Amino acid sequence: MRKGLHYIGYTLEFLTCLFLSATVLLTLIQVVYRFVLSMPLPWSQEVIMISFVWFVLFGAALSVKHKEHLKVELLDKAPPVVKRSLQAIELLVVFVFVLVFVYYGFLLVRDNLASGQQIGFLPIKVAYVYAALPISGLFMLYYAVKGLIVK
Repeated sequence: MRKGLHYIGYTLEFLTCLFLSATVLLTLIQVVYRFVLSMPLPWSQEVIMISFVWFVLFGAALSVKHKEHLKVELLDKAPPVVKRSLQAIELLVVFVFVLVFVYYGFLLVRDNLASGQQIGFLPIKVAYVYAALPISGLFMLYYAVKGLIVK
């Protein structure tokens, strides 16, 4: 079980790197095609946007995993007992926020799947972009719960 969960973390890191690489590479290709070859690629904007959304949201999940999410540094100087309590409160706040994030993310995906709205030039439903919200949120929930349980 632990090994399987460990692979989930590696998969998340790999996908984050993949989406970042795709964003950078496609942006470079688009610049070359648009300004050097004078032949803009109409689909590249949408693909860059999709990969950037997934990169940012998976990166947010990784920040929760590594406890690098937004926090108040002044609290790090507190006594150990107070510090542990504040860290638990911090993770509870993250947990509640992410619960709301996941819930409304699922609603957004459901509503957009029903509408069938597509992205510009691509035959891809907007719901697949919005799916990054609940999927990354589930990763965040997992890492927030893990942070609360494992000290």
